[in-house]
Amino acid sequence: MLCDHYANQREWYKISNGILKLHPVCSNCGTFKNVSSDKGKKLSYFIRVLSELKKYCKVTEVQLRLIAKELEANPDFCDLWWISFEQQKKIFIGVVKKYVKVGNQVLESLL
Repeated sequence: MLCDHYANQREWYKISNGILKLHPVCSNCGTFKNVSSDKGKKLSYFIRVLSELKKYCKVTEVQLRLIAKELEANPDFCDLWWISFEQQKKIFIGVVKKYVKVGNQVLESLL
């Protein structure tokens, strides 16, 4: 079950470029909130990308459904509190390549 994420304190945390920055910390699970401009996107954004993918390669409805179910079942992918779009892209590409033979360039261009 996902945490409801309630932050009442802030702590210093090193961001991707090595600079320390204050981040809200969830009081329930201790997760640091993503405060960068690289915010994660909702699942519906990636479902739209999957529908666009049908134009570029042969993808069945079953494959699309399996990809969508696996993304939805991944608790980290859907937790927009801490995940960045870059991390979501890596997860998305990994899941899609599991079910569909498609190059990284095609997927990157759709994202």
